[in-house]
Amino acid sequence: MEVVAIKDVKARLATDLYIGGKFVRGAGSPAASVTNPFDNSEICTIAPASDQQVDEAIETAHRAFKHPSWKRLTGRERGLLLHRLAELLRRDLEAFATIESIDTGIPIRETRMEVSTSAIHLEYFAGLAGKIEGSYQDLGARFNFTRREPFGVIGQIVPWNTPLKLMARGFGAAVACGNTMVVKPSIVAPLSILRFAELVDEAGFPAGAVNIVTGTGRTVGKRVVEHPKVRKIIFTGGTEGGREILRQAAQTVTPAVLELGGKGPIIVCDQFDWDETLDGVLTQAFARKAEVCFAGTRLFLPAKIHDKFVADLAAMAERIPMGNPLDGKTQLGPLMTPERLNDILSQIKAAEQAGAKVCTGGKKETRPGLEKGNFLRPTIITEVTPDMAVARDELFGPVLCVMRYKEIEEAIDMANDSDFGLASYVWSNDIRVSHRIAQELESGNVFLNAYGYQSEIPFGGYKLSGIGREHGPEAMHEYTQVKSVTVGMERFKSRFDI
Repeated sequence: MEVVAIKDVKARLATDLYIGGKFVRGAGSPAASVTNPFDNSEICTIAPASDQQVDEAIETAHRAFKHPSWKRLTGRERGLLLHRLAELLRRDLEAFATIESIDTGIPIRETRMEVSTSAIHLEYFAGLAGKIEGSYQDLGARFNFTRREPFGVIGQIVPWNTPLKLMARGFGAAVACGNTMVVKPSIVAPLSILRFAELVDEAGFPAGAVNIVTGTGRTVGKRVVEHPKVRKIIFTGGTEGGREILRQAAQTVTPAVLELGGKGPIIVCDQFDWDETLDGVLTQAFARKAEVCFAGTRLFLPAKIHDKFVADLAAMAERIPMGNPLDGKTQLGPLMTPERLNDILSQIKAAEQAGAKVCTGGKKETRPGLEKGNFLRPTIITEVTPDMAVARDELFGPVLCVMRYKEIEEAIDMANDSDFGLASYVWSNDIRVSHRIAQELESGNVFLNAYGYQSEIPFGGYKLSGIGREHGPEAMHEYTQVKSVTVGMERFKSRFDI
């Protein structure tokens, strides 16, 4: 497939806010420049929302939540709206994939999958929208039943990495449960979310049920989180950002679903399929440039196979095609910003100074045609010890740290010796061993000879990796609150003898 021309993409960009069913120009300042990570050229500028526009979006969502046009919709009717959104996403798949690719640097072969997955998320929660159930208890002279009811206005803070998909999962579940939305995309990569507003409008959502405002986290994001009429927050991002969200939300005692950082361990056991495991580790470590919180970034290998496995893995990593994200042949795109690239390079250098060795990569890609972009070659670092910063901090880039172990218990201990606990990976042909490791890993998600989550799989972290669960039926519990109703079945008699 031919490379898409940037000028054709720019002609279809959406840059306005979406408030109360209307597209309006942001009235805040300063305007933000959105750049293409491939060559750091400017794609467009975005005028952020003013404080008044943020407040208007929240107040509008609050009124919409109480309005009969939304409040009286059945779960099945909300599901039909989400199904319609999914159909429109599939219709415009190529446009959304292209926008996401130039905005994030993710190769278009992957953004096509991301857009398709976004539609799947919407469809999955559309199917659950009419299946929100309570409980019943017979208490003799009384009975009790519970209702699961929506919170009201939910504020969603969307990150810059795979923004459309990460928005769709929380959005789909929250809307299915009957909440109204105020969505704030990252000011760094807002373009697919702003374009999504057009589909919301076309799908026929009641005016004000969904609102989209842009701006920085420190201004617009903070105002959304602290507003008293926002009843719950969805945040995906770094751990420091999650801490700040919790501090802000504490002012109004607003609960939050937080999916934060990760430092995913990959444990290769004594008995495993060599070729399959090489393929798996390569994917877990470098897919989507490892700018995903569930990337596998720490590899634990039996000492006896360490050198051979690393050599084979490095040879494969060096063959991953890097290039223009809009080229269908590209499999590894640029990092999001020059600052991120420089920060990771400095951390690699610090690891070398601490005694680690760069087996492959560790340098900016400077080949003709790529020199203007934020390209980091896939990097494998050996002779890493668990106390090194590179083994403990989330780098959020294609850097894999390798450590040896002698006994499996040692590998489990090193894997758990982390502040994070989002996704963990095990490669083993022994079902008993792999299940025992899964039980002992301090991680919200464990993948045995597998990689990748989907709508049906509950997803969330232990420790500093977050609070709550996205995906699966558990997500419906995150976006509803329980109301208990008790009914007396016999005439009530006073407890006072008067």
